[in-house]
Amino acid sequence: MFTIFSSPKGGSGTSVAAASLAIVSSSTTRTLLVDLAGDQAAILGLPEPPVGLSDWVNEMTHHNFDEILIDCDNNLFLAPSGSFNFDILTVNAWKNLSQALARKVDDGFNIIIDFGTEEMPLALSRIPHQHYIVTRPCYLSLRRAVNIEKSFSGVIVIHEPDRVLTTSDIESVLKLKCVAEVPYSREISRRVDSGLLKSRLPMSLQTALMPLVQLDVNS
Repeated sequence: MFTIFSSPKGGSGTSVAAASLAIVSSSTTRTLLVDLAGDQAAILGLPEPPVGLSDWVNEMTHHNFDEILIDCDNNLFLAPSGSFNFDILTVNAWKNLSQALARKVDDGFNIIIDFGTEEMPLALSRIPHQHYIVTRPCYLSLRRAVNIEKSFSGVIVIHEPDRVLTTSDIESVLKLKCVAEVPYSREISRRVDSGLLKSRLPMSLQTALMPLVQLDVNS
C-alpha cells in the first residue's frame, strides 16, 4: 500500500508525521520510507547517505534500487532523497521510480512517501494510494491548501495549543475528514532534535497514527 504525505506549506510537520507513521507501520510490516523532501535521514538520526533516489533515477550511480536503500532495523527501510532536486526530474525518471516502488509493494512492503510541498507527478498519482495533506491550524497554511487542485484522502492536523482555528474549521474549509490529530509537543521536538525518534517514538505519536496503519491494511 502507498501512503503519501504532502503539505501546502513548508514547516507543517509533514516529514516528522511521515517518519512516525513509517516507524509505527514497521512494528507489523516491512516498511519503506521514501524521502522526496530531503530530511528523513536526519529525522531518523542517520548520517547523510552519499547517494539516493534522485541519483538513481538520473543514472548517476552504478547501484541498483535495492542497494541505495538503508536498513534501519526492525522492518524499517529508508529510500534517501539523494543529491538532485526532484522538481527537475523528467517524466521518464518519475515513471522508473514509480515502477521500482510498485515492485517493493509486490514484495510485501508498505510504502510511506514524504512528498514535502512538491507537486505529485502523474506517474505516482496513477498508483493506488492514500494521499493525506498535512497542515497546522494556521491561516497561511490553510489559505494555500484551499488553492491546491488535487483530491486528498483526508487531512492530518498538527495540533498546536492556543491556535484560533480548530480541527473542525479545517475540515469545514477543506471539505476533508481529519484522519489523525498529531500533537505538537516539546517531547516530540526533543526526540527529533536528538535523533531518537525511531528508538523512542513518543506514545502520543503512536496513538495518533496507528489508525492510519490499520486503515491501510483494510484498504
